[in-house]
Amino acid sequence: MQRLPWLVFVVLLSVLPVLAGAESRTTSVWLGVSETAFDYEEFDDQGSSLDREEAWLPGIKAGLNFDDDRWFVETNLWWSTGTADYTSPRHDTTTDEDIKNIEILGGAWFFLSDKQKAGITIGAGYRHWCRDIHSTTTAIGLDESYRWGYGMLGLRGLQVVNSATQLVADIQVTRTIDPMVKVDFSDHFDEASLSLREDTGLRASLTLHWQFGPSTTLRLTPWYEYWAFGGSDEMNLYRNGMVVGTVHEPRSETHNAGITLGVEWIIDGS
Repeated sequence: MQRLPWLVFVVLLSVLPVLAGAESRTTSVWLGVSETAFDYEEFDDQGSSLDREEAWLPGIKAGLNFDDDRWFVETNLWWSTGTADYTSPRHDTTTDEDIKNIEILGGAWFFLSDKQKAGITIGAGYRHWCRDIHSTTTAIGLDESYRWGYGMLGLRGLQVVNSATQLVADIQVTRTIDPMVKVDFSDHFDEASLSLREDTGLRASLTLHWQFGPSTTLRLTPWYEYWAFGGSDEMNLYRNGMVVGTVHEPRSETHNAGITLGVEWIIDGS
């Protein structure tokens, strides 16, 4: 994660004008619930599927937003958990999933009109994903803990529908930073830490903002994200400090699609 603090610093530096103040500024917080169609798959070197995990995962999302006429900064939190179906050519089982994510996103509008805005966004985030693969009668389960930072660069568009309704569209290219996975084999082998190869991903969302009170807005967001990781190098596998073989994390892809329903409250407007 050596590069992530520098990326966060660049994001903060790029949005200092909104933090320093402006003639018209709004601060708001929001809280919502989410449902995610989770789809994770691992592949061998020939591109054949090794295993796949699919589930509907409920979650909670929250955020803190700063907006003025030309700048915006957002901090978002997400936690999602549940049980996925694990399928592979050798055996089927279930997997406990737990995803935690934090990010900061800033941007500036480069086109402004009465009904429309268009802008550029830059951001950085960090994700921690735990998958607990349950044992079966023919296979030993294990716990895997994935951690990675990521950078984002994208575009945002805003369309005013009427005095109470707005649509905000986002599309971002993401890049993972120093991804790694820690594997816990319980008592069968020593714990292993494997560095994964960085890769490029994509995120897109469309948020409906409907204001139903002087300081209260309903938010409805369908969204999609794609993550990819290159496989790790082969590393020695140990038992009680003695080499007993090798371990390798394969290439993987994740396709998540979801919907978030939340309420936003203005806590400061000037």
